[in-house]
Parts: sequence; C-alpha cells; structure tokens
Amino acid sequence: MDMFFAYLLIASATPLFLWLDNKKIALSSIPPIILMWVFFFFYMTSSLSPAGHSLMIALFIINVIIAHIAAFLIYGLPLIRKRMNR
Repeated sequence: MDMFFAYLLIASATPLFLWLDNKKIALSSIPPIILMWVFFFFYMTSSLSPAGHSLMIALFIINVIIAHIAAFLIYGLPLIRKRMNR
C-alpha cells in the first residue's frame, strides 16, 4: 500500500507537468487520479469491499499505462522521429 500511496502522490502532479506538452493527455489522466484518491480514502476508512480492492488495483494499472503512453508520446516519439529523419 505504501507504493500505491507514493505513486498516487506522483500521479497527482503528472497533469501539471504534462499540461504544456500535451493538454489532451493531461486532461485524460485526471479522472483516474480522482478515482484513485476516492478508492484510497475508502481503503483507509476500511469500508472497501473485495470488488473495490480489485477496482482500485485496476485504476492503478490504468493510470500507470496512461503515464507510460504519455511519456512515450511526449519524449520517446519525438526522439524516434528526430533519429529517423537524419
């Protein structure tokens, strides 16, 4: 759970860093972040069902995938295009 909370803090700042490069990806990452905070609150208050735990893990995975796609689109793809045009 500590790793989830650490990622939640990092993910919460991600839209701020992505805003100047790609607003669409920054906005698409906000709903999973909000839902992760909601599920974290329910987890901390011990009112999360087993299905809620599964959904929380699924949201975590979705957010990790969005973050990796964003990193590739913003940093990896321009580098690949730059090297292909040489």
